[in-house]
Amino acid sequence: MKEFDRIIGYSAEKKELEQIADCLRNSDVYKKLGVNAPGGLLLYGEPGVGKTLMSDCLIKASGRKAFVCRKNKPNGEFINEITKTFEQAKENAPSVVFLDDMDKFANEDERHRDAEEYVTVQSCIDEIKGKDVFVLATVNDIQRLPRSLTRAGRFDRRLEINAPRGADALEIISHYLDGKSLAENIDKQYIARLMEGDSCAKLETLINEAGVYASFDRADKITMEHFMRAYLRSTYGRDINDDDDDDDDYCNSKSEGKKMIDDTVWHEAGHATVSEVIYPGSVTLVSVTGVSSGKSGLTSYSNINSILPLDYSKFRAVGSLAGAAAIEQRVGVPGNGASRDFDQAFDMVRDMIEDDCICGFHLHGSPYRNSENLNSSIEKATAAKIEEYYRKAKEILSLNSEFFEKIARALAEKKLLTAPEIQAIRSECNIERRYMKEETYGSFIADRRRSDRRRNRILSPDR
Repeated sequence: MKEFDRIIGYSAEKKELEQIADCLRNSDVYKKLGVNAPGGLLLYGEPGVGKTLMSDCLIKASGRKAFVCRKNKPNGEFINEITKTFEQAKENAPSVVFLDDMDKFANEDERHRDAEEYVTVQSCIDEIKGKDVFVLATVNDIQRLPRSLTRAGRFDRRLEINAPRGADALEIISHYLDGKSLAENIDKQYIARLMEGDSCAKLETLINEAGVYASFDRADKITMEHFMRAYLRSTYGRDINDDDDDDDDYCNSKSEGKKMIDDTVWHEAGHATVSEVIYPGSVTLVSVTGVSSGKSGLTSYSNINSILPLDYSKFRAVGSLAGAAAIEQRVGVPGNGASRDFDQAFDMVRDMIEDDCICGFHLHGSPYRNSENLNSSIEKATAAKIEEYYRKAKEILSLNSEFFEKIARALAEKKLLTAPEIQAIRSECNIERRYMKEETYGSFIADRRRSDRRRNRILSPDR
């Protein structure tokens, strides 16, 4: 159906929407088999992923008249508005009731879901059953709704719309870049990888912001530098050029013919080196331009889909400790500014001990056997595991000192390294991986997606 051509990517979601649209447009075909069209569809997912656009396409493809209800009146008046919308749809059947941002209909939190607005919607849905009225709703946070409202019979179909990833992200980015004057160095594949998991709205905004930077510079074309400036500004609140006056701070003196490099650079280079040695291609961006006021850096990681959740947690725990380990490699003691790295590592390791039993079943954090002795044992096991992973990070840096130093010096010079630049440096070095042991890391390459809890992008925090 041509109406769905407006949706870029999301092939699986479009196929389901097309099926529902066909049910609504050609209901007689389905009735011959004694089949009824679904009574309702609930599209849910984070803001900016295109739920309203998909709803509009579905309505147009259905050929039905739609009656739209959005929260635009005070509570008392809005109750009447909901009822009025359903009555109009029933009088003009076959039709569609579109409840946009339904989780905003009431101000109740997720523990108090019996708001009058939701009760009214439920009642209205029940009253139109058998009246050939299709109910379509979009929701950002489905947890705010009562289960009695979202159950089958009221919403027969529920479709989660996630932020674009992989081929979908690349297709959407390519669409937004069409018609723009681009330099040859624009790497669509890298942009898609860097922004994987961001909403469609953010993708569009960032690409436009890159154009704003290019226009302000009076450039003939949008370059990758313009895009990276827009990305850092939008995502972390800093521009790549914010520290121009302090460039010498990262390389501020010479010793034996080599520039001395700021601790921030060594810290972030440590994160990048250890992560790239353990799992090549895991780092998407390393920067020392900062994520807040003052000197700080960041390391951004890609959403790796071919790694087990437990292995990913181990990998990230070692990587989190690499910043402090890198400073110790250089000056003999762990550097300042790694407290949040340690917090992150301790949280991940404790989760693995309590949830995944990596130190034995006796330390499983079951709520039925919680005790002071158990907590004490878990804390000791966590500390011991952190010590092990910290030694592992130092070992990786020692065995790969050439890679480590090249990353640091390139980062000191450029202030920002992209994944292709990191891979180019890696290809020049002899990577030593003899420390990789089955009992420590398990199977890093596995044909299984990470769980949502562990596949979120984790960043090296402000220093």
